[in-house]
Amino acid sequence: MNRLPAATLLGQNVRRLCEMQGISLDTLAEKLGWPSEAVADLIDSSLEITLDQLDELSAALDVTPHELFAEVTLVENQAQLLRYA
Repeated sequence: MNRLPAATLLGQNVRRLCEMQGISLDTLAEKLGWPSEAVADLIDSSLEITLDQLDELSAALDVTPHELFAEVTLVENQAQLLRYA
């Protein structure tokens, strides 16, 4: 199985979680106190963040840090959709 780089996986999961929760990337940036460009860079896998920022990100999305790096299957994705419905 091919593994995605951590930065790519993080960006994909942040985008997916925002979509599931119905929040825009700008809203996420506001929750974090980050510039919108920083969140856009995170989604594009071009932003390096600290562990403290990772904790802030997981809190803002109401997930564990582990969930930000999980390779989500279709079944898991559908279960998460139900969680946020």
